[in-house]
Amino acid sequence: MGSTTVAAHLSAALVAQSRRCLAFDFSPANTLRLHFGMDWNDHRGLAPQLLATSPWHEAAYRAATGVDFLPFGEDSDDTAAGRLADFLTDQPQWFSNRLELLDEPQEAFAICDTSVHARALRRQAFRAAQLVLIVLMPDALSVGVAAASKRRAVEYGASDVVFVLNGFDSTRQLHQDIVSLLRAQLSPALAPVLLHRDEHLCEALANKQTVFDYAPTSQACGDFQVLATWVVARLMRLTKAS
Repeated sequence: MGSTTVAAHLSAALVAQSRRCLAFDFSPANTLRLHFGMDWNDHRGLAPQLLATSPWHEAAYRAATGVDFLPFGEDSDDTAAGRLADFLTDQPQWFSNRLELLDEPQEAFAICDTSVHARALRRQAFRAAQLVLIVLMPDALSVGVAAASKRRAVEYGASDVVFVLNGFDSTRQLHQDIVSLLRAQLSPALAPVLLHRDEHLCEALANKQTVFDYAPTSQACGDFQVLATWVVARLMRLTKAS
């Protein structure tokens, strides 16, 4: 479970705290929607709307949890990815401008799930973001790529970059060692919240739900509630500092 799971559950956690939240799927995998109960065979979303020069917000949905989300969508045209990238490259501030046009309160949150396979969208999200969360797994590869991941995020326009460790199992010595190593290498850029491995996440996804509906007393549910509280506090400090 990686960045998509974190994006979906951070969005759900913010809504559970009575905060307004919009979730955007900027990944061609188009799987964020599955956490929110959208039908697998529904192909509507951001990409098809943009390529058809149709209003993108018409593909937005509201999940039963109260999260408003925009799926990536699917297009059978083999040239779609290239045409979408060209469109976004020609309009580097497209997403920032669209966010400003939304009739949303200033304190609303926009959560974007990005992918290395859609760099043009990733750049759009990073330019607009106040805070970028890079999801790491407790393994040696994450330790090796962490610095490079942050460097790319900054190059893409991110102003504040923080790492979040996902899938932590306290019974595994390797995971404990990885946490110690990451804290030594990345502090203070490593979030203090550890997201623990929890099978309820897989079970919830199989039911096209988040753990807030499927297992509200689970470890994962508690972890994401803490993460949401930490993110809110971090953004408040950033706002005051600016």
